[in-house]
Amino acid sequence: MSPKTISTAGKIGLVTGILGVLSAVVMLTWPAQSPPGRLSYPFTTTGFLVIQTWFFVHHLGLVTVLVALARSGAVGKARLARAGAWLGVVGMVMLTCMELIATHYAGWDTKAANDGTMGAGYGVSTSLVGLGMLAAGVGVLRARVWSGWRRFIPLLLGITLFLVVTPGMFGGFVIARLAIGSWMALYAALGWSLVVEAGLKDG
Repeated sequence: MSPKTISTAGKIGLVTGILGVLSAVVMLTWPAQSPPGRLSYPFTTTGFLVIQTWFFVHHLGLVTVLVALARSGAVGKARLARAGAWLGVVGMVMLTCMELIATHYAGWDTKAANDGTMGAGYGVSTSLVGLGMLAAGVGVLRARVWSGWRRFIPLLLGITLFLVVTPGMFGGFVIARLAIGSWMALYAALGWSLVVEAGLKDG
């Protein structure tokens, strides 16, 4: 990828991350239109279909920024780090598809849905993203292609997934949304990092 292409992908990641944070805010402030224990909460079934379709489109931006990271050279030449970056891409593609698959469980009890195939799909996809970012993040730190606080963002994406998002999903609706929102903020930071670093390389 050329620096200009990486910068463009970074801008997409920045906007996508911000929109992810705003989506969490919308879900937290939306008036309840279904029972708390239902997967579609706080939306109606139709509203749930709309929001999940939005998440599918939204996550394409996350795929874009992870591909840009993998191809930017920031992770260095170590095979494990490069493999980790692409593992993160694969996991995010799977997670993107899960957002549509979840629409089939709109009327289900949340616990029942999470204990079944849907929950397993989310678990596997997010774990791949997390493991990939841990490996890629270590690669970024060792490669020293990026400078300053930006070097820590990929690793923080992996750490936050396992230490904040995963346990947060078991903490109830509000905590889960706050956890996901914080993760999205890091994707915005990753996008900005790509923009800045691409500009330095291009300059």
